[in-house]
Amino acid sequence: MYIPSLRKFATRSALLLSLGLGTVACDKALDVEPQNSISSDTGYSTKEDAAAALNGVYDGLQLTDYYGVAFPTISDLISGDELHVGTYTTTLGQIAQNQTSADNIQVQNTWDAIYNTINRANYLLQESEKINDPAFPKLATQAQVRAIRALCYMNLLGLWGGTSQGYGYPDGLGVPLRLTPTVSIGPDTQPIPRSSEADVAAAIRTDLDFAIENLSAGTGSRVTKNAALALRARFELRMRNYPEALKFAGQVPALAGFAASAPSGTATDALWQLSFSATDKNLYAFWWFTTGGRNELDPGANLAAAHPSGDKRLPINIAPEVAANGTVSPSKVTLKYTRTATGDDPFNVVRYAEVVLTIAESAARTGDLATATTQLDIIRTRAGLAPTTATTAEALIEDILLQRRLELAYEGSYWYDLRRTNSVQTALPTYKETFRNLFPIPIREVRLSNLVQNPNF
Repeated sequence: MYIPSLRKFATRSALLLSLGLGTVACDKALDVEPQNSISSDTGYSTKEDAAAALNGVYDGLQLTDYYGVAFPTISDLISGDELHVGTYTTTLGQIAQNQTSADNIQVQNTWDAIYNTINRANYLLQESEKINDPAFPKLATQAQVRAIRALCYMNLLGLWGGTSQGYGYPDGLGVPLRLTPTVSIGPDTQPIPRSSEADVAAAIRTDLDFAIENLSAGTGSRVTKNAALALRARFELRMRNYPEALKFAGQVPALAGFAASAPSGTATDALWQLSFSATDKNLYAFWWFTTGGRNELDPGANLAAAHPSGDKRLPINIAPEVAANGTVSPSKVTLKYTRTATGDDPFNVVRYAEVVLTIAESAARTGDLATATTQLDIIRTRAGLAPTTATTAEALIEDILLQRRLELAYEGSYWYDLRRTNSVQTALPTYKETFRNLFPIPIREVRLSNLVQNPNF
């Protein structure tokens, strides 16, 4: 885990950086409280402190090694829906070949970024209890933070947890579960073992239930009740709890005009969309071969052929690269990420299209084929496709999974569908070593925190 791995060489200042906090110098000439950060010894005492800290938690999600580009990208590289064509051969290239090693720096950095975000969340949850201002929206603040923490643990389980067959099995492996902050060298930074998948899952459900109870409906760049419900539905689907997935997805309010809308690169159906700006950039378009980009990524080798004839999503998912002078490159790009110069393409954490497909799949798996067909056809019609011809649960599920792949392309979803349906080796027959369905725990965590490595690494 991130914090314990620093215990032998970290300074107090380095620990506080994980919270977005500074330290106060002891020299009297320098003993001035920083204006853009505070010491963890001071903590948060006002609603303004908490508001700034909440921004810091969201900023954790936007780290380059997390949702700023790396986490969804490595998820799509391992699934084959993105092709590595660049120079990061020992990191992204290794992942794309399903030969990820425990010393892969990108894997370590993404692990660190997720736990960094968790630590920020834990600190705000702790400190917010000390603020008694009646004007402080304590429950709503804590609800957003707990939804973010739940998402972080969902992602940790997604890459490093479960079994080679998928998620939700009795012997599923978990990750270190820290629900309190680490702010100084000492007992807080002592290594803790990996929890079971079941224990981490229980913490995720508790956090999301709190978020659902204390958030208002809506959509936007912050977590809302709609997004929390959708995340809970995603998690239950991943864990193969189909009645629960159906229950939570069914509570997400229908998005007005969704069925009559058309697919677009900007994803107007986003329930929760991380916003970036020219001063707080992501690297999505830059990593793709767009004008000014570095040509690290292309669409996966068989993704274009997976689109049915007439699919409106094909020219969004796979488009020719056209330079400013009109030259067409043999490389392909996606219209989901195009703003190379400004780096302000948003990232969709969860979309209403996913909710519709979760209802469809959960209904099919629980015997309600009529509902499954109706929900599936909403997605097919938007994509310009005829209604499904599937009449059995098995055929409907096959079509639903295809629609998920195409609808949510480059949003870091497909790998987790392959894992949860135990389809990795079927979809990717060159991936013969089933133990690689789980990522290796970063070697630094194994050595310094005594974490048990995933089997066979």
